[in-house]
Amino acid sequence: MKHHVINSQLICAQYDKDYPMLVSGKGIYLYDKDGNEYIDASGCTAAVTAIGHGVEEVADALAVQAKKLAVHPTHVFYNETLEAYLAHLCDFAPEGFNKAWTISGGTEAVENSVKLAYQYHKAKKRTGRTKIIGRWGSYHGNSLTALDIGGLKTRRNYYTDLMVDHLHVSPCFSYRKPEALSPDAYEDTLIEEFSQLVEQHPDQIICFVAEPIVGAALGAAPPTPRYFERIAEICRAHDILMIADEVMTGFGRTGTAFGCEQYGTHADILACAKGISGGYLPLGAVIAHDRVLDPIRESGEPFYSGQTYSCIPLAAAVGEAVLHYIEEHTLVERTEIVGAHLKRRFEELLSLPFVGDVRGEGLFLGIEFVEDKDSKRPFDPSLMFAKRVETTALKHGLVTYSCRGTVEGTKGDHMLFSPPLTMNIEQADTLHKRFHAALVETYEQVQK
Repeated sequence: MKHHVINSQLICAQYDKDYPMLVSGKGIYLYDKDGNEYIDASGCTAAVTAIGHGVEEVADALAVQAKKLAVHPTHVFYNETLEAYLAHLCDFAPEGFNKAWTISGGTEAVENSVKLAYQYHKAKKRTGRTKIIGRWGSYHGNSLTALDIGGLKTRRNYYTDLMVDHLHVSPCFSYRKPEALSPDAYEDTLIEEFSQLVEQHPDQIICFVAEPIVGAALGAAPPTPRYFERIAEICRAHDILMIADEVMTGFGRTGTAFGCEQYGTHADILACAKGISGGYLPLGAVIAHDRVLDPIRESGEPFYSGQTYSCIPLAAAVGEAVLHYIEEHTLVERTEIVGAHLKRRFEELLSLPFVGDVRGEGLFLGIEFVEDKDSKRPFDPSLMFAKRVETTALKHGLVTYSCRGTVEGTKGDHMLFSPPLTMNIEQADTLHKRFHAALVETYEQVQK
């Protein structure tokens, strides 16, 4: 069959591979044209399908709004569907986040969060703030600015000539901390590194961008207990805004409404996407705290940004239906319970000689593979171990998401699990069973 899609890094990347043809989905399951059933353990690349596939309430809400008013002239009208949704969205967010703005995805959410942070400083007459701090071992989207802020070398290196080189610090990644350091001492070194970088660039830094739990780049790597609290103290002292990249971790994914709430909400701006719409329509959002927007409003200037699909009624109707579903079915609370169970099942895999670590919160879990458990030595990148597991898992009826880059940005194999939040205990056990079988089969193959 002739295909017309442009093969890209994340969309059927191999030119010569005949990928299965997917036709439908229901709940946590996907179905191809040959009738094969798969568990969507990745959340559709990744952490997108928050409420599962084929939810009629969302499809109905989309259809009703499409017939009523899909888009509107945003330059001269408010819209009641949009306003009702934004009010609900702000109620769902932590206290003090009382304004929001929608766009069509995570990259746009990060870009616009950075622009909003920049305008905050402009409103305060600070013209020298042009630097952004990101972390190595992170990913914030595929635009040039988002790639520049991020530190996932497998995605950013191709475009480095086009970047302006924003600032970076080491990731908070306990599994691969120096063995000689205690957890407290490790956290101290990270805080000192951040503090020194800030001191080297006085009055130049706009914001610090971080995922509460690092997703694709490090496989659901959580921070040390007081990491964000201590980073926030430095940021507040220098009036550096903190942007929480909640694109993957928001909307119940980690067992709290937003991932940053796992460690105390220290963010000033939340960049959201993926689970916000459950994949039923492209949607992202910027949710800002009053302390960010008050100076901008007092300056008398509007937020200098906007895209064609910013703040459209159709996306708002879908977002509202998804948020209502999350709350009506208590998916945040359910995720905490089912996620803890699945994590315990995954921890049983630590008995395998090549499973080095199991980590994450809620239904946002990661597993790292190693060639040697004592030294944590990764597999040779040319072996593509995680990709082999992904391929084998598909044969076992399990859609997984393989990643690499936990070691020096280019080595290290891991899997990221972010299935629909509607998954139950029995389905989690089936997921574990299929994944265990895929792991054993893959390891036997590479040992031959």
